[in-house]
Amino acid sequence: MIQPLCGACDDPWGVDNLRLFTRRVATLATAAALAAVGALATAPGAAADDAGPWPGTEGKILTDGPTLVDPATGATTQVGNYMGAYAAWAPDGSRIVSEWGELASIRPSGTSRFVLPWASGVRSSAEQKDLAFWWGGRYVVYSTGGQLVYGPSDASWAPRPLLTDAQEPSTVCDEDPTVSPAGLVAFSRRINYGCYDNDGVYVYDPTAKTVKRVLTDAAQPAFSPDGSKLAFVRNVDGGLSQLFTANADGTDVQQITTDGRGYQNPSWSPTGTRIIFDAHTSGDSSDVHTIEYADLATGELTKVPGTPQGSNPSWQPLRKNSTGRVYGADTYATNIASSRWTWNTVGESVPGLMTAKSAVLVNRDSAAYSLTAPGLAGRKQAPVLGTSKSGLTAAVKAELKRMLKPGKNVYLVGNTSVLSTTVSSQLKALGYVPKRLSGADRYATSVSVAKSFTSTPKYVFLASGTDAYAALAASAAAGSDGTASAGGLVLTNGRTLTSSVKSYLNGLNPKTTMVITVGSDAKYALTHTSFSKWPSSYSYYPITGATKEALSVAVAKFWWTAPSNVALAYSGSWRDGVSAGAAMNVFGPVLWTSRPDLSSEVKSYLLRESASTQFTVAFGSTGSVTAGALNTAGAAISASSSQFVYHPYLNGDEPPSTQASTFAARTNDGQPATVARSGPVGADPHLDPLRTVHHQ
Repeated sequence: MIQPLCGACDDPWGVDNLRLFTRRVATLATAAALAAVGALATAPGAAADDAGPWPGTEGKILTDGPTLVDPATGATTQVGNYMGAYAAWAPDGSRIVSEWGELASIRPSGTSRFVLPWASGVRSSAEQKDLAFWWGGRYVVYSTGGQLVYGPSDASWAPRPLLTDAQEPSTVCDEDPTVSPAGLVAFSRRINYGCYDNDGVYVYDPTAKTVKRVLTDAAQPAFSPDGSKLAFVRNVDGGLSQLFTANADGTDVQQITTDGRGYQNPSWSPTGTRIIFDAHTSGDSSDVHTIEYADLATGELTKVPGTPQGSNPSWQPLRKNSTGRVYGADTYATNIASSRWTWNTVGESVPGLMTAKSAVLVNRDSAAYSLTAPGLAGRKQAPVLGTSKSGLTAAVKAELKRMLKPGKNVYLVGNTSVLSTTVSSQLKALGYVPKRLSGADRYATSVSVAKSFTSTPKYVFLASGTDAYAALAASAAAGSDGTASAGGLVLTNGRTLTSSVKSYLNGLNPKTTMVITVGSDAKYALTHTSFSKWPSSYSYYPITGATKEALSVAVAKFWWTAPSNVALAYSGSWRDGVSAGAAMNVFGPVLWTSRPDLSSEVKSYLLRESASTQFTVAFGSTGSVTAGALNTAGAAISASSSQFVYHPYLNGDEPPSTQASTFAARTNDGQPATVARSGPVGADPHLDPLRTVHHQ
C-alpha cells in the first residue's frame, strides 16, 4: 500500500507508516518528493520514460464502448462484451480502463479484464467518468460526483480523493482530468447553480500541492505527450465550441478550428503532431458526430474513414517496454553479476546505480542460511554475495573491493560452521568491519537477522525454513522496506515453531506488528502455537499458493502496488532467487517461473500489471529462465510481442550498444523506489479479505 498523493485523504495505513523508499536514504517521501522525480524509480536498465523511447508511435483509435478503430480503414472492433461512455489508454498502450456502470481494466484484445473498486471517502458515489492513467500507468485518475479521485491501476486499493476540501469545495464540479509526464493534473472546473457555469481549466501541481487556474472560458483540457501544451475547447461568439491550444501555463493561446461546427474532447496523438476529437454539426437532435483529427503543422482536418462513432476518441500510444537478463557463466557468476548490475563502483556515480552502504555474505552452498539475506540486504542497502564456507572466493573479494568502501560493515549470516573465522579475518584484512548475525541453527539465525532490523517492527514475515522458494519470496518482500521500522523474515521449522522463533514472536504485539505468513506450513505453525503474551484473539495475514510460482505471485499481489519492475527467477534455482531478491526487492517483486514456458500464474499477473510494468528482468542464463519465457513476459507487459526490447547484461554489465540509448538510461539515483505495503494490522480495509482472526 502506498501513501496517497492527495493532501486531504486519510492514509489507510496512517501517514507515518507508509513510505516511499530509496536505497540511499530511508525516509518518508512526500507527494512533493514523488512529483519532483516524475516517477517511481526503475531498476537498473529499465526505461527512463513512462514507457519506452519518446515519442512512440500511433496505434488504434479508442472510442466509447470501448471500441477500437483502425485509423487507416475505419474498421471497428468492440473490446469485450461491455459498453461504456468513457475509456482511456495506458501510457504504453497495453491496457484500457473503461466505464460501464463500474470501472474495469482490460487488454486491447478483450482479455484479462478486472474491475476496479469504487472510490472511498468521496462526497457521493456518482458516475465514474473522464478517465486517465497517471504516473506511468500506476494510477487511474477520474471524476466522480464532481470530485477528482485516483487509485492504483491494478485495483489493489480503493481510489481516494485527489484534492483537499479546501482545494475542491463542494460548490464546484471538477471534470475532464488529463495528466502530464511530470505528474501535473489539468481539469475543467464548473461553478454556480449546480455547477453549470464554466470556470476554466485548472492545474494541480503535486510538488507544490497547489491548484491554479491557467485558462478561463475553457474546458476539456488535454496535455500534449511531452506535457508542454494543452489542447482545449472554448465557445466562440456564443456559438459551438472550437478547438484551441496553449502552453501548459495558459500562455500563447492559438485557435485551431474556425468553421461553424462544434468540437469536443480533444486528445493528442502519441507523436504530438495531431489532435483527434469529436466533431459535430449542431447542438440539436439532428447532430451528426464524426471522429476527425487536425494536423498541427498544416491545420488540415481529416475525417477517420468509415462511420466510427464516439464522443471520447484517443490514440493508442505504442511505446516499447524492456526485458533484460542478468547472468554469468554459472549461478555463482550470476550472483556477482547481480551486484555489478545494481551497485556503483567505489568513487563513481553512474546514474541508475546505487552506492552500497554495506554488504551481506552468505555460504553460497547453504540454502538454509541464505533465505533471510535478501531481506537483510534491502534493510542494510547492500548486495548479497555468496562465498565458500572456508573463505572469500577471489570473485567475492574482487566485488567487495569494487563496490564497498573500506570501513563499512559486512554482515555474515550464520555461525562459524556456516562461514568460518577465516572469512572474518579476510574481511578485516581488507579494511571492512565484519558483523556476524547467527544463532544455534537457521531458525535462531533468522531471529538474529530480524532483530538487526529493529526491536519494534511494523510487520514480520514467517515462512518455512525448509522451503527455500516460499522463504525467498517472503524475504524479497521483507527487504523492500528500508525504513527504521521495517520488519524481517523469521523461519518456521516446517509446520512448527522452534523455541527461539516462538520467543521472538511472543515478544511482539500483533496489534501493532503485522504478522504475515507465507505458505501453508508457516500458517499452520503460527496458528498451532500458543503465545502467552498475545491476546486470545489476534489478526494475521496468510498468503498461500498451490505452487512455488503461484505463491510468489500471491506475495507480489499482497505486497506491491502497481509495480513498474518485475524480476523472474527459475523455480529450480534458489541461488538465482537470492541474487534476484537482493538486486530487485526495493524495485518490485521476484516471481518464480518454471521452464521451458513462463508459468501461467506469472503470465496472468504480468498481464494484469501491464499498465504500470515497463521492465521485466530475468536472473540466470537461458538454462534457468528460458528465452521463450522471457519473451512471453515481455509481450505480457507490452501492447504486443513487438513492443518490447531485450537487453542482455552479461556479468551485470550494460551492453555498449545501449549505454547511450534513452530507452536503457539508468534513472534511479536519488529516486524513491517501488512502494510496498506495510503498516499496523487492521488499518487497511482493502486487505480485509486476507486478514484472518485466529483464536488461541
